[in-house]
Amino acid sequence: MMIAGFASDLSAQKKGREVVCFKSNMDCSDCEKALYDHLRFEKGIKDLKVDHASNTIFIEYKAKKNTHEGFAESIEKEGYKAEKISLEEYKKVVAKTEKQGHDHNQEAHKERE
Repeated sequence: MMIAGFASDLSAQKKGREVVCFKSNMDCSDCEKALYDHLRFEKGIKDLKVDHASNTIFIEYKAKKNTHEGFAESIEKEGYKAEKISLEEYKKVVAKTEKQGHDHNQEAHKERE
């Protein structure tokens, strides 16, 4: 499975695309939907995954159409944190959440600003 993920990362780079991942502070599925609906209209987006359970955002985009900073600003404009994390960190957080399940008593849900 890691090989498939690595191959997909390489193909994204070959096509002039970049990937950026963020750790956020969504509370619920409504937050997830609102943020997804907002981000999907950003320039250059080719793949978008917003997940409130792991509080992560995955964005694959055309490099010439947008920037990491532009996405972070857009997320923060909607009232959410946008802490940039590596793709490896993103994969670890998502895998951990899938393994442990989703719990609304997690710190991420308690610290909503």
